[in-house]
Amino acid sequence: MAEDKTPDPVDIHVGRRLRMRRKDLGYSQQALADALGLTFQQVQKYEGGSNRISASKLHATAMFLKTPIGFFFEGLDDPEGADTTAADLANEMADFWSLPGGPDLARAYAAIQSTGMRKHLVDLAKAVAGEE
Repeated sequence: MAEDKTPDPVDIHVGRRLRMRRKDLGYSQQALADALGLTFQQVQKYEGGSNRISASKLHATAMFLKTPIGFFFEGLDDPEGADTTAADLANEMADFWSLPGGPDLARAYAAIQSTGMRKHLVDLAKAVAGEE
């Protein structure tokens, strides 16, 4: 009987969070790989969820990225069935931050002092998104 090769959703989630934090800090996959003693292809597999990150590599990754280990698991469903609204938002934010330009856009938006200008920017983004 063939083994299921579909990545586990937890591995995909951890990989997305890893990619988000790495990109947020401006590190390349090669820089992270060098710090962990891996190839950049292995980092790609971690970020895509196709390979699981061992506990020791996750710890080393968290140390290098100066990130609490729990960060990689934030947004996963609570086994007790807690409200997932915050987790859903965290997943949306992780997706946004992994997009090219996402972190730059978020920082630029946060730097806008005028509440009115921020509202105009949101309205513009909604209008452009509706055109596609």
